[in-house]
Formats: sequence, structure tokens, C-alpha cells
Amino acid sequence: MSNPARFDQLIGGIYDAALDSALWPAFMDRLAASLNASLGMLWMHDFSSGSVNLEHGGGNVSAVTGLDSVALAQFTNYYAARNVWLPNASQLAEGSITVSSVLYPDALLKRTEFYSDFLRQQDLFYAVGSSIIKQGSRDVKMSFVRSERAGRYRDDELNLVRQLMPHLRNAVVLHRELHRLKVLSASAMAALEMVPLGVILLTSSGLLLHANRRAHELLTRTATLRFGAGGAIHAASAAASTVLQRLIHDAVQTGVGKGRAHGGALRLVGASGRELQMLVTPLLAASSPFGGEAVAAIFCSDPAAVVSVLSRTLETLYRMTPAEAHLTEALVNGQSLKQYADVKCVSMNTVRTQLKAAAAKTDAKRQADLVRIVLTGPAVFDTGFPLVQRKL
Repeated sequence: MSNPARFDQLIGGIYDAALDSALWPAFMDRLAASLNASLGMLWMHDFSSGSVNLEHGGGNVSAVTGLDSVALAQFTNYYAARNVWLPNASQLAEGSITVSSVLYPDALLKRTEFYSDFLRQQDLFYAVGSSIIKQGSRDVKMSFVRSERAGRYRDDELNLVRQLMPHLRNAVVLHRELHRLKVLSASAMAALEMVPLGVILLTSSGLLLHANRRAHELLTRTATLRFGAGGAIHAASAAASTVLQRLIHDAVQTGVGKGRAHGGALRLVGASGRELQMLVTPLLAASSPFGGEAVAAIFCSDPAAVVSVLSRTLETLYRMTPAEAHLTEALVNGQSLKQYADVKCVSMNTVRTQLKAAAAKTDAKRQADLVRIVLTGPAVFDTGFPLVQRKL
């Protein structure tokens, strides 16, 4: 390109758009102007189905400049399937560029419906196309089209597109990878909110990085722990804070590869007498889809907590009867068979029969196994969605 500064601006625009997909239209406008093209398209084409994808968002990269909404809808819904350039474009290798006259003879183009009813209406004729990335039958493409009056694309214009291709490929790959990481982060955070324990993630400085909803609930209920300014973590008493900070320091040092301690357990007592059971443990610093570097974690639980609203889930998940599910929920919350029989005013024989049936449905051999299976299984997770019973 004769103007190095403008070329650098185009490359900068590519990588800016990779980080912020809302900038793709601005880049396409600049490149279209450099190519004297009135239409520019960054889009996805599926050769097996003949469909095109011009939707912007998610992991898809798309931008169109030079078409109004009506013409764009006409192309997407009808004329894309009649684009005579596309069938031969399927043979393009990844990273290659070509011109429309190679894909379909100019003289024959004017006899097609694609030209008569679409291209001519938009004053378009000559095109340059490229394959940025190919995956199976799908192709991320970039095309620029201009009028017949503007003439065929010159060698210097084709060389410009050719020089930009490696950067365009890098940008599309980067965009997809960033989207994948964003989805992974969102999924990880959603999974963290479903965990029945309080989870507090710590930075390499031992400060709060993130705490799930359950952790905030436990801290409010027990008044044993609080988050201070800047993410500092304090226990209710000075003595407890000293022990907690030592455990956090050891876990963080191990998390960053400077120690060998494995953390430890601690039970805190709040001003009201409520207790909080805590486990402080190191994490692998590199394994952090949470938007920062989590090197340690604190897992919290309330020893006096009651697992409620569990029976309906047990009915759906393990196909228990209502009676079996209510008994299992009572056992999980620490009731004995005798206590449950007294509360429900039923005989011990009835309760034992219900226990045997509930255990069989969870593949448990004993009462303790039944409680363990429920507490370590999906029934205690807060999914926020109704469970769907599957027929086996």
C-alpha cells in the first residue's frame, strides 16, 4: 500500500475489532474506501446447506457496510442462494483471495437473476472475495463489491487484501477464543452459584476475589466473618482473625508455588453464638476462569443448617414416593427414625419399610449410605431449574 500510515491503521483496526466486535463495521468502512468498493461483507457461509450467516454476536464475526436493511434482508433471505460466485468459491483455500470474474465469467453474470434483480439494483458488478477461515463446510469470508464503472480490481488492491489476510485470520481466531473464555467464565460462575457450600476465592494477596451467593448468606446469618475495604477478610474476634490469616497466608503461598502447606479447617463463632465451619485450601493459580487469578479458596458451611425443600427433588430425581422423600429429607437433617416416626405418628415398621424402599432407589445399602448419597449428589444443588424425570 502506498500509504504506510493508512496500512498500519487498517491493521490496528483489525485487532481493535477482535477485542471489541462493535468496531468491525468501522474497519470494513475504511477497507472498502481503500478498495473503492461500495459494499463490504464479513460473513459466514455454509456450503453444505447454502445458508449464510450475517448475524453479529456470540462467537460469530459479521459486519456489512454499504447495504440498507431492506437490501440486506433480500440478500440473506433470497439472493444469497442465487449468488453465482459462491459455488466455485467453495474451492478457495483458507487464506486465499480471488476476483469475481474467476469465479463466474463477467459476460455470463449479466444473464443471471442474481445480477439482474440484485447486483444491478445496487450498482454492483466486480467483486474480490477471500476465505479467512475454513472449518469443514463452513467458511468465514470477506467480500468487497464495486460498480462496473470502477473497473476490475487492480493488483495493488488485491495485494492489500492479501497482506491483511494473516491479520484477519488472527483476529477471527482471537475473537472466538475470547468468546470461548467468556462463555467458560460465565458457566463457571453459574456452577459456583449452584454449589451448596459457601465459596470464597482469594487473590495472591489473600484478598477477596469473589464470593458466591451462599457465602454471603452464611456470613450474614452467622455474623462470623466480614469483608473489609479492599477485599480484606476479618473474623468476628481478633484471635480468630489471627488464626484465619495464618491459614490464608499458608494456602496462598502454596497456591503461588512458594509453600507446601495445605491450608486447614477452622470453626468460627459469631456474636449470636451461630457457628461457621471453614476449610481454607490452595488452588492451582493457572486454573482461573473467574476473571482473575484465584490462588486459594475458603469453603464455608453452617453446622446447624437444615437442608429444606429437598423432598420434591428426591421424588423427581430418585423417583421416591412423597413419604419416602420426606423421610429421607428428615434423615439428612439429622432426625432419627424414632424421632421421625413420633413426629409423623406412624409405626417404626412403616418407617423402616419406607427407609428400605428409599435406599433401594438410590442404590444405598444402609441408612448412612442413603444420607451420604443424597448429600453428595445433585439433589442438594440449587439449579434454579425444575428437574425433568427421564424414562430409562
